[in-house]
Amino acid sequence: MKRWYNGSCLCGAVTFRVRMDLDSGTSKCNCRFCWKQRNWNIGGLKPDDFELLTGETTLSTYARKNDSFEVSHRFCSTCGTQTHGNGYLEELGGAFVAVRVAAIDDLTVEELVSAPVTYCDGLHDNWWNRPDEIRHL
Repeated sequence: MKRWYNGSCLCGAVTFRVRMDLDSGTSKCNCRFCWKQRNWNIGGLKPDDFELLTGETTLSTYARKNDSFEVSHRFCSTCGTQTHGNGYLEELGGAFVAVRVAAIDDLTVEELVSAPVTYCDGLHDNWWNRPDEIRHL
């Protein structure tokens, strides 16, 4: 069942709320970007399930785009915390939002460790399959 969660960056300049069903799962990817960021997401959310409350002018963006996808990774320009990303991927139903698990303030450890995790082999552009090695993710 979907419910609202609150999130923020480390310094508190960026705040948001997100409506999600944690039982739908989280994801970790082995692509170079996700590896360097230790990225753990709750992704595939619809834009209506995300509301930026404060910090629009504080957010910076790292964007990537190719023929099959576009994604903007958003982070606080003051403290550097990645809070969320958004983009467009047909396989996810078009426009989407992904929220960084670490940026959600009222997510309990019990909820997090019980949530399913999907592992994606982005390193080999094989996004919909699990990589051979996941221990480091």
